[in-house]
Amino acid sequence: MKKIPGAGLVGLLAVTILVVGLVAGCGSKTTPTSTKTSPLTTSPTISTSTPASSSAVSPAQTTPTQSGSTTLPKYEPSSVVSDTPGSLQLTSPDSVQKVTAFYDKALTQGGWNIVSSSKTAYSTNITARRGSTGTTLSISVTGSGTYISLTTYPV
Repeated sequence: MKKIPGAGLVGLLAVTILVVGLVAGCGSKTTPTSTKTSPLTTSPTISTSTPASSSAVSPAQTTPTQSGSTTLPKYEPSSVVSDTPGSLQLTSPDSVQKVTAFYDKALTQGGWNIVSSSKTAYSTNITARRGSTGTTLSISVTGSGTYISLTTYPV
């Protein structure tokens, strides 16, 4: 059997190209690595009546805006991650402590009875009840601010 110079190298190159093509083709069925999405549309009840000057006013000084999904006010400044019936998910550049103080005040002024409360420097979890409605509030640190989850349900 006569060996052809460079045939082994050509074969190895062909196999390498084939393997790279197969691996690249397999990647087309993977899900995106980031599941964080921005809604294209938001509920018109979220904050359509906020005064233009509210960006210069602290959240505690503004009139709380109700979301269509919860009976607690929407924290400002924040971005809506998800707004579905009974659940509102937000992110804010403010600290956990500042957001917690806002919701402590909103719960007190709204007549909510605190069922349980857990507060640390990194997170707050509050369960409260008002009449036949329950709410769970979770506030936690994210890489660039604070994540806020408000859930309401009948009790």
